[in-house]
Amino acid sequence: MPNDWNKVRHELDKSENFKEICNSPWYTDAVYNKFSDAEFARRHALAREKMARDGLDALILPGGSNTWSLGAGVTWASGLIEERAMLQYVLLPRQGEPTLIYPHPGCHIEAARKSVSISDVRGARGGHFGQVLADRLEELGLQEGRIGVTAADRTGPEYMGMTCYKELTECLPKATFLFLPKLFHELTHIKSDEEIEAMAKAGELVVKSFEALVSAARPGNYEYQLEAAAVHAIMNGGGKPHFMIIGSTSMNDPKLVFPNPRPSARVLQKGDIILTEMVAAYKGYTAKIGHPVTIGKPTPEVDAFFKEVVVPGFKGIEAALCPGNTLEDVRRAGAHFRQHGAQSRPIITHGLDLITAQPYVSVDEVRGDACDMDIVPGMTFSIEITPINLEGTFGIFFSRSYAMTSNGQRNLTPYPLDEIVVA
Repeated sequence: MPNDWNKVRHELDKSENFKEICNSPWYTDAVYNKFSDAEFARRHALAREKMARDGLDALILPGGSNTWSLGAGVTWASGLIEERAMLQYVLLPRQGEPTLIYPHPGCHIEAARKSVSISDVRGARGGHFGQVLADRLEELGLQEGRIGVTAADRTGPEYMGMTCYKELTECLPKATFLFLPKLFHELTHIKSDEEIEAMAKAGELVVKSFEALVSAARPGNYEYQLEAAAVHAIMNGGGKPHFMIIGSTSMNDPKLVFPNPRPSARVLQKGDIILTEMVAAYKGYTAKIGHPVTIGKPTPEVDAFFKEVVVPGFKGIEAALCPGNTLEDVRRAGAHFRQHGAQSRPIITHGLDLITAQPYVSVDEVRGDACDMDIVPGMTFSIEITPINLEGTFGIFFSRSYAMTSNGQRNLTPYPLDEIVVA
């Protein structure tokens, strides 16, 4: 159980006193950029509408840092971004206050309490999340309830840790737990004005990040130094890097069609091209940019490929991505690459929840739910194209992020399109 700092403040050297401490003055002068209380109230009300529709008594929203999110449902429901834990959990009942189960004890949980927008933050008792969740469900009288569990990531998907699920089902044998792979997308695919502004801030940061990368793109530097410069720019502006996919190769003997998910110790040289896919997050919401950089002037072949294949193809997709159109309109625009003597990676556009999400628009298919097919205000997307020459030896990744508005579209990562950047 939590230990009130006022009672144990003179005996903090005892482990039992320090584990679940609360009500301390620590971190009360820390400042965090948060969504408004009204925004979290909107989200919780929306989730409760879905619970009522589906006959659920509560939702467990897991989240942790992974390829597809900085925190998924935990970030969405509480504002927590925690990079050191595989998973943590928010319990949101249809009636009653939400609870965040946080993994780290002592000073860590006190700092978390100050950074989130949920007042009931409980420790995980050394990794026993399921026991804490079960106790809270019993407090709410839901030991025999119908409890939904949202997905923690979009691949698989995965939901919760094995130990957590085992403890939950052992402690609450009469409860029903339902895994809901699509509910989180349903909650997040239409953004509020506050959420779109957070994504625009993320876009501003990722543009600065790209500019920092350009400044570091000098012969003799390593690829990983490009990543270091880019990450610094994001964090220096109050954001978080989500991923940095950065690779370099010779324009005369290319070994890339797509940037490197693991920036290496390759030494940059004059005559190189640098490919980038960079994502910044602000309050957990993200925006992406991808743009080529050359060290020295681009070769005539690279310049022609960019100006005749990449940019016109991108602009055709951009023109199709607007309210009133369908994702099939966007898909058809992807025919440009074959029509102009090239091929491409299949994907050309995807949705953004907090990060990459359905729908997925490829040159040969559209994947998503019925609610995704018509483009409406509040939806957010990244256009990401990777035209590749017919031999499959060279390509250029190119990307921007957009919010759909009542007037059309808003570019969340505004940066000039028409020229390769020469470092």
